[in-house]
Amino acid sequence: MDLHNIRETYKFDSLDEQNVLKEPGSQFKNWLEAYQKLGVKDYNAMAIATVNQQGIPENRIVLLKEVRDEGLVFFTNYNSAKGKSIAASDAVSALFFWREQERQVRVTGVVEKISKEESEAYFNTRPYLSQIGAAASEQSEPIESREALEAKFESFISKHPEGDAVPMPSDWGGYIIRPTSYEFWQGREGRLHDRLVYTQTDGVWSTHRIQP
Repeated sequence: MDLHNIRETYKFDSLDEQNVLKEPGSQFKNWLEAYQKLGVKDYNAMAIATVNQQGIPENRIVLLKEVRDEGLVFFTNYNSAKGKSIAASDAVSALFFWREQERQVRVTGVVEKISKEESEAYFNTRPYLSQIGAAASEQSEPIESREALEAKFESFISKHPEGDAVPMPSDWGGYIIRPTSYEFWQGREGRLHDRLVYTQTDGVWSTHRIQP
């Protein structure tokens, strides 16, 4: 497989300091809403990077479920690999890659759990089978076979048939990433990409350009 000669020309848009919003959260919402309008599947997917207890970085895709003024919310099992990494270090990085608009957004910050009540409110909106899946799976833990996993799933269906309330697992819930910096990347021709970074000092956001 020869990957050396794969080339893309980026001409979708530019990113100028004069045209971005003062608040990075507002700029992020602007770009996310623009991407949503394209109808791309899983347009809210983001890569979350953490550092585990051995100091090894780990990355995975999760779904962004809420954009708040104070940060970005996603949900997972608190005893999963990512949950254990977050318990060891609250420093995280999130990456959004929006290929069709030749854009990336990188967010760094600290992460913390949201309240149980907020998590339950979201859990109760999930489709029935998604609720069962969350309850049945000890995420990231070994299991002997696919058949064993499906047996656990069917067991939980028997305990909580469709139409009954599925209780939210005690080890499942939401996290919020509270950003300390944002980087907005817009592809440009000749690899002279636009990169604008937002950083915060005493509660005030400022921007500066960095080289591609």
